[in-house]
Amino acid sequence: MFKKFRYRIRLNAALRELDIQPATLNPVFRDEVVAMGLRENLAPKEAAMEVLSVVYPGLNLVDRLGTLAVIRRWRRSACVRESRFQRALNGNLSDLQSTAFRDK
Repeated sequence: MFKKFRYRIRLNAALRELDIQPATLNPVFRDEVVAMGLRENLAPKEAAMEVLSVVYPGLNLVDRLGTLAVIRRWRRSACVRESRFQRALNGNLSDLQSTAFRDK
């Protein structure tokens, strides 16, 4: 129980570091990402990169450049594994059932 709670807090912090506000994401999508991250032993920052792979096309240029700088910093400090970075590049979140953003 506490593991899931701590994971969610750390994932939200990683998303904010990428300038993605967790409140703008679909709550069901966030729950699925947390479950996937725990199931596949992803670090919260690795799960945040997976979310970024879905959200990235909708970002403006300034936000895209900002996220690239954060990812570069994470990779230099070994916060994320290279294999997980490559997985995020491939956009492997197709198995999730919900959409990233809330329906309007």
